[in-house]
Amino acid sequence: MKSSKKLLALLMLSVLVFSVFSAGCISEKATKTTSSSIKPAQNVQEQKTTPTTTSKTGYPLTITDFAGRKVTIEKSPERVVVLSTYWAEILSILGVQKRIVGIGKYIPHDPYVPEDVRKKPVVGSNFKGLNWETVAGLKPDLIIIDWYGGKYADAETIKKAEQLGIPVIALTAKSVKDNIRIVELLGKVFGREKKAEELASWMQEKLDEVKKITSQIPNNKRKNVLMINAPIDMNKPITMYANGSAWASIVQLVGAHNLAFDKKFNTPWPKLDLERIIAYWGNKTDVLILTSFSKERLDKALSAIRTDPRWRAIKAVKEGHVYGILAGSNGFLDWGPRIIVGVYQIGNIIYPEYYPDWKPVAKDLLENFYGVKYNTPITVMDSMGRKITFEKPPERVIALNGYWAEVMYCLGVADRIVGIGKYVPYDQFLPEDVRKKPTVGTTWEKAINWETVAGLKPDLILMGRWKGGFTPGELEVIEKSREFGFKVLALGIPDSNATGTEMPYENIRIIRVLGKVFDREKRAEELASFLEKYYNEALDIASRIPADKKKNVLIVYGSSITGKYATGEISIAYRGSAYAQTVELVGAHNVAFDYNFSTQYPKFDLEKLIAYFGNKTDVLIVVDWDAKRLSEAVEKIKNDPRWQQIKAVKDGHVIGILVSSWSKNAAALYGPRFVTGIYAFGHAIYPEYYPDWKPIYRELIKRFYGMEG
Repeated sequence: MKSSKKLLALLMLSVLVFSVFSAGCISEKATKTTSSSIKPAQNVQEQKTTPTTTSKTGYPLTITDFAGRKVTIEKSPERVVVLSTYWAEILSILGVQKRIVGIGKYIPHDPYVPEDVRKKPVVGSNFKGLNWETVAGLKPDLIIIDWYGGKYADAETIKKAEQLGIPVIALTAKSVKDNIRIVELLGKVFGREKKAEELASWMQEKLDEVKKITSQIPNNKRKNVLMINAPIDMNKPITMYANGSAWASIVQLVGAHNLAFDKKFNTPWPKLDLERIIAYWGNKTDVLILTSFSKERLDKALSAIRTDPRWRAIKAVKEGHVYGILAGSNGFLDWGPRIIVGVYQIGNIIYPEYYPDWKPVAKDLLENFYGVKYNTPITVMDSMGRKITFEKPPERVIALNGYWAEVMYCLGVADRIVGIGKYVPYDQFLPEDVRKKPTVGTTWEKAINWETVAGLKPDLILMGRWKGGFTPGELEVIEKSREFGFKVLALGIPDSNATGTEMPYENIRIIRVLGKVFDREKRAEELASFLEKYYNEALDIASRIPADKKKNVLIVYGSSITGKYATGEISIAYRGSAYAQTVELVGAHNVAFDYNFSTQYPKFDLEKLIAYFGNKTDVLIVVDWDAKRLSEAVEKIKNDPRWQQIKAVKDGHVIGILVSSWSKNAAALYGPRFVTGIYAFGHAIYPEYYPDWKPIYRELIKRFYGMEG
């Protein structure tokens, strides 16, 4: 009876194949692959039967797959259709990729699969089903699919294949451990037990290390975590990773608690609106992790969440503990062997003080099992929205601006600075050996000495930018970079349409960018999170200031009032100026914004200044980078009877703020010290709401600069 059913199935298959060929419908056109951040996997030669790979498998072989089905494999499969990237990766590691005759829709886009496999005929997907005419034409003796409990086309695939007499193995991973079991199962099915055991043992060894680390984390250090899918639309429900999701289980595995496990949902991936997320877990969430298969989508979502005031009701956002992890074939967080690297990524995100860097784990896996050299190019966006790709971390850097040299110092890579800008030697926050590097000039006067630059052989120039577009000097650097063959990162006031941020938050984004560029992401994240915490606290303070307490503020430059640069016209801070924007950020109103000026720094004689702002100004702030000149400017304003026509002067609300890019004990609005400027302005305007900036300054420079304040 059994043999007659099998004969009938083979007859049906023969008829279907004949009809397919007669209709000329079989297409074996390869799908175009997408670009990847790693070098594509090279072809791994089919392993010959040697004493090191001798099969222990006896056929026929009956296994139980992850759908709970008993599947009999009559002989070692020779013609396989595999629908998922991660199972194709395992088959390639096992050395049987030449047996793959058909692939799923997404495999051509997986750089971890050998190129010859990515060019195999595409037969469809687990989600929308298969092109059975193509499948029949390939004459498979095994189909490997994902099992989603029959939610998509997985049940239909099994049913159709059974009708045609084609064995199907359904696989799913509800935990990291399941991926190891799958490696062992496929090794047995294909008679590659030894190679499978090597990979499975490596995976288990790494998991054992994770368990050891987890056991060393004190209970009072355990963190509450939420993992979500990076939203495209912040106003729509957000997908959570809850109980039953393999990725969600990693949070628990690394020693943290997934808060979504506290609620019962009818799916491992429930969708909740932001209000419900806040109500459930807002004040409990220590770390928020976003995942996405798209780096662009992930970056946009991270930026949106970090800057959206609604999200600050979640503790992790308010305290600067929001992180992203790339998933799928573009990253490591995926089913299959790569999930082990994903475990270390998540562990390092949540507990950077306990978990080692994940990159050596990735290198070990890719080079020893995938047969690819681990050399990951990094693509970042500078403040002008220019995307720059680095094949490896830069080793010879010219830092034209002190702020970004400070970031390098905080990240521990200041020894890579080989040249500096004209004013960097004045920066007291940099070590003496950096300040003594050769100077190459400045972009301010379009005065870069290109002969010196060429002699230093840089592979990167870090350039500051302070206006809405490139100045002639900055543009020259960009043009010369093409001629000399080095890379340029233009960092400073951003093109907000391109970067998605504005000053001062752009400083935090820049720190994360440089962390990636120099392969110092862990240190960069520590610094960025520290700054983000104080930044968000400042925003919260501003949101709590009652409307009837809002103050009108005007900022003037001390250098335009006294000293050698004074001309009789007084410069004020307007849109595009970090000073001007900071006034608004701390909850006050910059009265200059009531008018339309054509420059960031409009100039007025005193009579016109009084006419524009005299009766509106509650607080007059004087800024300067020279302490002596600042003091003189403040005294001149207070003692000159003409200035008494400005309300703030008359009421005794004139405040000087020393803002310097290089002087110690001065506030700043760029680079790692930018939060000091925010609190200096906030405390000057609202001393009853904002704390003094100096304790923050001392904490910052002690922790990240190694200096005493």
